[in-house]
Amino acid sequence: MIAIVLLAISGVINAAPPTPGTYMLEGGSYTISVEMAGANLLVHEPNRDSTYTPQSDGSYHTYSEKTGSTYGMRAVDDRTIEAFKPGTGGAPTRLVLMNRATPTGEAVANADSEKWEKIANDYMAKTQSDPANVQSWAACGAVAMKRAASSKADADAYASQMAGMLRQMDSTTSPCPEVFTF
Repeated sequence: MIAIVLLAISGVINAAPPTPGTYMLEGGSYTISVEMAGANLLVHEPNRDSTYTPQSDGSYHTYSEKTGSTYGMRAVDDRTIEAFKPGTGGAPTRLVLMNRATPTGEAVANADSEKWEKIANDYMAKTQSDPANVQSWAACGAVAMKRAASSKADADAYASQMAGMLRQMDSTTSPCPEVFTF
C-alpha cells in the first residue's frame, strides 16, 4: 500500500485520460473536441488541432512554436478537463463535457436533433443580442445542443449541471423552460 501511495505521489501512476468528446468552456460558448490517439491527446479547436503528449503527472502538454509557450490539459473527472499553462501558477480554465464521442464516431441517433439544433442556435444568437444575460443564454444553447447530439440520459445529466450553475447565479427559474427546468 505504501508503495502505491509513493508511486502516485511521484507521478508514476497516471490519472485517467480525458473522456473523448466535445467540451465547452464552463459558463461560456467556446468548444473543443478531444480524442485519444494512442497515448497522445488530440485537441481539435475551431482554429487549430494540437497533439498533447502524456506527462508523468497524468497531464498532457503541447508546445506552440507560434507563441513560444507550453500548454497543458488534464482530466479532473470523467466530465471535466482543465486547460492550463504549466509552471505559471495561473488558474486553470475548466471545460465540461457536452457530448461523449461514440465508439464508431457516429452521432447518437436523435429524431429531434434538427429541432434542438435550431433552438441551440437561437439561444446562441441571444448571447450576442443580450450580453447582460450571456451566461444564461449560453447555458440554454449548450443544453439544447447536447439534446441534439446525445442520448436523453446524457442530455438530462448535462441539463442538471447547467441548472446548478444558473442557480449559483441566483436564478430561481430556468430562462429556457423548453430546454430544461429547475
